[in-house]
Amino acid sequence: MTEPSTFSDQFADGFEIVKHRGREVRPLLRLAASEGTKVRVERTAARTDRRQALKLAAVGGLLQVNEAVSEVITLWSDTSPSEVELTVVGDRIRRLEVWNAWDLGGLETAWLGNAGIIVEPGDRHLALHCSDGLGPPSFTDLQVRISVADPSP
Repeated sequence: MTEPSTFSDQFADGFEIVKHRGREVRPLLRLAASEGTKVRVERTAARTDRRQALKLAAVGGLLQVNEAVSEVITLWSDTSPSEVELTVVGDRIRRLEVWNAWDLGGLETAWLGNAGIIVEPGDRHLALHCSDGLGPPSFTDLQVRISVADPSP
Protein backbone atom coordinates (compact mmCIF):
# COMPACT_ATOMS: atom_id res chain seq x y z
CA MET A 1 0.00 0.00 0.00
CA THR A 2 1.49 3.34 -1.01
CA GLU A 3 1.36 6.45 1.10
CA PRO A 4 -0.88 9.21 -0.26
CA SER A 5 1.16 11.94 -1.91
CA THR A 6 1.55 15.25 -0.14
CA PHE A 7 0.86 18.63 -1.69
CA SER A 8 4.61 19.21 -2.05
CA ASP A 9 4.92 15.91 -3.97
CA GLN A 10 2.17 16.99 -6.35
CA PHE A 11 3.62 20.50 -6.79
CA ALA A 12 7.06 18.94 -7.47
CA ASP A 13 5.39 16.82 -10.18
CA GLY A 14 4.45 20.05 -11.96
CA PHE A 15 0.98 20.79 -10.64
CA GLU A 16 0.44 24.50 -9.95
CA ILE A 17 -2.92 23.85 -8.31
CA VAL A 18 -4.16 20.65 -6.68
CA LYS A 19 -7.65 19.73 -5.53
CA HIS A 20 -8.30 18.89 -1.88
CA ARG A 21 -11.87 18.15 -0.82
CA GLY A 22 -13.19 20.11 -3.78
CA ARG A 23 -11.07 23.21 -3.14
CA GLU A 24 -8.06 24.53 -5.04
CA VAL A 25 -4.75 24.51 -3.17
CA ARG A 26 -1.67 26.30 -4.45
CA PRO A 27 1.89 26.57 -3.15
CA LEU A 28 1.99 30.33 -3.57
CA LEU A 29 -0.11 33.23 -4.74
CA ARG A 30 1.07 35.49 -7.57
CA LEU A 31 -0.32 39.02 -7.71
CA ALA A 32 0.14 41.81 -10.23
CA ALA A 33 2.11 44.74 -8.84
CA SER A 34 3.82 47.89 -10.07
CA GLU A 35 5.83 50.75 -8.59
CA GLY A 36 3.86 52.25 -5.70
CA THR A 37 1.38 49.39 -5.28
CA LYS A 38 0.09 49.27 -1.70
CA VAL A 39 -0.35 45.87 -0.07
CA ARG A 40 -2.28 45.50 3.17
CA VAL A 41 -2.00 42.27 5.18
CA GLU A 42 -4.27 41.51 8.12
CA ARG A 43 -3.64 38.34 10.12
CA THR A 44 -6.99 37.00 11.33
CA ALA A 45 -5.85 33.74 12.98
CA ALA A 46 -2.76 31.63 13.58
CA ARG A 47 -1.75 28.54 15.53
CA THR A 48 -0.29 29.32 18.91
CA ASP A 49 1.71 26.11 19.36
CA ARG A 50 3.89 26.57 16.25
CA ARG A 51 5.07 29.91 14.80
CA GLN A 52 3.53 30.71 11.43
CA ALA A 53 4.61 33.30 8.87
CA LEU A 54 3.39 34.95 5.71
CA LYS A 55 6.18 35.61 3.22
CA LEU A 56 5.94 38.28 0.52
CA ALA A 57 8.46 38.73 -2.29
CA ALA A 58 8.69 41.45 -4.92
CA VAL A 59 9.95 39.80 -8.11
CA GLY A 60 12.09 42.42 -9.85
CA GLY A 61 11.58 44.98 -7.09
CA LEU A 62 11.51 45.64 -3.37
CA LEU A 63 8.98 45.88 -0.56
CA GLN A 64 9.01 48.71 1.94
CA VAL A 65 7.55 48.46 5.44
CA ASN A 66 8.13 51.58 7.52
CA GLU A 67 11.88 52.19 7.11
CA ALA A 68 12.77 48.60 6.13
CA VAL A 69 13.26 47.75 2.45
CA SER A 70 13.81 44.19 1.22
CA GLU A 71 13.09 41.82 -1.66
CA VAL A 72 11.37 39.43 0.77
CA ILE A 73 9.41 40.35 3.91
CA THR A 74 8.49 37.76 6.55
CA LEU A 75 5.55 38.50 8.85
CA TRP A 76 5.77 36.11 11.83
CA SER A 77 2.55 35.47 13.72
CA ASP A 78 4.15 36.08 17.11
CA THR A 79 6.28 39.18 16.37
CA SER A 80 4.64 41.21 13.60
CA PRO A 81 1.63 43.48 14.05
CA SER A 82 -1.69 41.90 13.06
CA GLU A 83 -2.05 44.55 10.33
CA VAL A 84 0.81 45.64 8.08
CA GLU A 85 0.92 47.89 5.02
CA LEU A 86 3.71 47.46 2.48
CA THR A 87 4.65 49.51 -0.57
CA VAL A 88 6.14 48.02 -3.72
CA VAL A 89 9.27 49.87 -4.84
CA GLY A 90 11.04 49.63 -8.20
CA ASP A 91 10.19 50.32 -11.81
CA ARG A 92 11.19 46.78 -12.90
CA ILE A 93 8.72 45.01 -10.62
CA ARG A 94 7.10 42.04 -12.35
CA ARG A 95 4.85 40.59 -9.67
CA LEU A 96 4.32 39.94 -5.99
CA GLU A 97 4.55 36.38 -4.66
CA VAL A 98 2.98 35.30 -1.36
CA TRP A 99 3.40 32.00 0.52
CA ASN A 100 3.30 30.63 4.04
CA ALA A 101 6.13 29.35 6.22
CA TRP A 102 6.44 27.94 9.72
CA ASP A 103 9.02 27.45 12.44
CA LEU A 104 10.32 23.91 12.75
CA GLY A 105 12.67 23.78 15.74
CA GLY A 106 14.11 27.23 15.00
CA LEU A 107 14.34 26.63 11.24
CA GLU A 108 12.11 28.60 8.88
CA THR A 109 10.39 26.03 6.68
CA ALA A 110 8.13 26.30 3.63
CA TRP A 111 6.78 24.28 0.69
CA LEU A 112 7.17 20.87 2.36
CA GLY A 113 4.65 18.17 3.19
CA ASN A 114 1.08 19.43 3.08
CA ALA A 115 1.93 23.13 2.86
CA GLY A 116 -0.50 25.05 0.68
CA ILE A 117 -2.91 27.95 0.42
CA ILE A 118 -6.60 28.13 -0.33
CA VAL A 119 -7.54 31.56 -1.72
CA GLU A 120 -11.06 32.95 -1.29
CA PRO A 121 -11.91 36.19 -3.08
CA GLY A 122 -13.77 38.81 -1.04
CA ASP A 123 -15.18 42.22 -1.92
CA ARG A 124 -11.96 44.15 -1.31
CA HIS A 125 -9.48 41.49 -0.29
CA LEU A 126 -8.37 37.90 -0.73
CA ALA A 127 -8.69 35.57 2.24
CA LEU A 128 -5.75 33.16 2.47
CA HIS A 129 -6.18 29.94 4.42
CA CYS A 130 -2.74 28.38 4.91
CA SER A 131 -1.76 24.85 5.86
CA ASP A 132 1.76 24.35 7.13
CA GLY A 133 3.49 21.19 5.97
CA LEU A 134 3.22 19.16 9.15
CA GLY A 135 0.66 16.36 9.37
CA PRO A 136 -2.61 16.28 7.47
CA PRO A 137 -3.73 19.49 5.72
CA SER A 138 -5.18 22.07 8.10
CA PHE A 139 -6.09 25.35 6.48
CA THR A 140 -6.44 27.07 9.85
CA ASP A 141 -2.69 27.11 10.62
CA LEU A 142 -2.46 30.70 9.35
CA GLN A 143 -5.28 32.87 8.05
CA VAL A 144 -4.85 36.33 6.57
CA ARG A 145 -6.62 38.87 4.43
CA ILE A 146 -4.57 40.58 1.78
CA SER A 147 -5.57 43.53 -0.38
CA VAL A 148 -3.64 45.16 -3.19
CA ALA A 149 -4.26 48.72 -4.32
CA ASP A 150 -2.83 50.12 -7.53
CA PRO A 151 -0.83 53.33 -7.15
CA SER A 152 -2.70 56.57 -7.63
CA PRO A 153 -2.26 58.05 -11.14
